[in-house]
Amino acid sequence: MNADSGAALVRRLLEFPYLPSSLDVVDAALNMVEVKPGEIFVDLGCGDGTVLVRAAKKFRTYCIGFEINPDLAMLARKKAEKHGVRRLVDIVCADLFTVNLSKFNVIYVYPFPTIIDRLSEKIAAECKKETKVLVHDYPLKRLNPTKSIEIHEKGLHTHLIYLYTL
Repeated sequence: MNADSGAALVRRLLEFPYLPSSLDVVDAALNMVEVKPGEIFVDLGCGDGTVLVRAAKKFRTYCIGFEINPDLAMLARKKAEKHGVRRLVDIVCADLFTVNLSKFNVIYVYPFPTIIDRLSEKIAAECKKETKVLVHDYPLKRLNPTKSIEIHEKGLHTHLIYLYTL
């Protein structure tokens, strides 16, 4: 492994770990927004595709997921196929920081704390007016949520979902 690929691997592991959202959290987040016909829903760091499958079934709209890990991207494609929403769901293996966010109407992200500053700047700079952004657990910097909810699950952790309307 050369130094460049080693650095990329370390970045992937530290900045983009796989943090799945529970179905309770996903459903609560999706209930916070309305996705109109023709709008595009995106999951930044879609992992195994759970959020995309739920969004496609709920809103019957085009959904796209960006996932840096090729194995998870493949798993997300298979999950969309298994749940009968593959025609509504596209998965792109890409770093979310290389994606232009201006085309999307509703964004879901469960970010790792180390990327919050850069992600907040990217969202503020690229998203068009009226874009809705759902963020699991880690609030964006320098942006004020229009709504937030707590989801209490078994165990000690209370999940937070923040809705931002730009």
